[in-house]
Amino acid sequence: MFQRGFLAGAMVGLISVGVGCAAEVEGGEGDEAPAESALELQALNDLTFNGTYLNGTQLNGVRFNGVRFNGVRFNGVSLDGATLVGARESDGKPVRGADFIGAEIEAVLDDRSTVIVRIANVVERDGIAYYTVKYNAGGAGWANVCGEGVEAIAVRGTWDPVTGVFSDDGSQFTFACQGAAIAKCAEWGYRDWATTAECDGKRCESRALSYFHKACVRMVRADYCGDGAPHTRAGTAIDVWDALGIQRETEGSGMSLEAEWTVDGAACIRRTRWRGAVGNPDRDYVTAHCPERWAGADPSCGGPGSTFNKESGFATPLAERRLLRNASFTTNVSPL
Repeated sequence: MFQRGFLAGAMVGLISVGVGCAAEVEGGEGDEAPAESALELQALNDLTFNGTYLNGTQLNGVRFNGVRFNGVRFNGVSLDGATLVGARESDGKPVRGADFIGAEIEAVLDDRSTVIVRIANVVERDGIAYYTVKYNAGGAGWANVCGEGVEAIAVRGTWDPVTGVFSDDGSQFTFACQGAAIAKCAEWGYRDWATTAECDGKRCESRALSYFHKACVRMVRADYCGDGAPHTRAGTAIDVWDALGIQRETEGSGMSLEAEWTVDGAACIRRTRWRGAVGNPDRDYVTAHCPERWAGADPSCGGPGSTFNKESGFATPLAERRLLRNASFTTNVSPL
């Protein structure tokens, strides 16, 4: 488990606003029909409200039942943690992890059309399988969905590209690019597929980290109202911690408490991550769209009575509990 604040030493929590990375062209070969336009998979990291695609690309779901390798279909494909597993249709032989190198999978775009992506490589580090995923960009060759040299983590379910709402009917998963929210939260220790124990001194309960992962995705993007609208900038430093000890608050960071986070966004907001040169448009957005979440100087936000703390929240369902806290600097000023 990771047990360090993300400002400790050289580890700085820097925010990527999209939940994926740009598709850049790499040399390659293959006879698969190209996507209609390379722009279909490029990042659209525009920071206007509701303008950030959650996966950074328009790739929005990969179908478990659309996997084939050299013309042979794979059956029963699913995720074991972050590792793809299945069986060959021809002989029932189990396949796992690196066996999927070269496999082609039907992926779904935001407009519900489909494109074929190819797994070019699979490596495992620190218990997580990382995938290099490409698509046929036509004359430009095979392009990395996440950008040159960037890998993806397979995470069950999909995220709505506008609202950020998570859904999982068991039929699709997401290739989440490194450096952006879905993958970043998994790498920070909030592994969607894992559980860990929380103890209050008298008893211990198993905690599904999928709840912490969802809260983290909202937190990374400063999605205060839980409506998909981001309120941050790429490269913004934050400090993140939780009651489980996966991440710990960094002492002496110089940062101030920003908010407490649930799966639905910020439960309470003491201050925004950014402010304007004149006024505070992010605070204005909150007070217009989810005013009940604005705490301002109210010390109960981040206080001892919060369900974030074991003493107050141990019996609170994770779907309702305040799971994460973060701090940020107070001097960030949005450019004009």
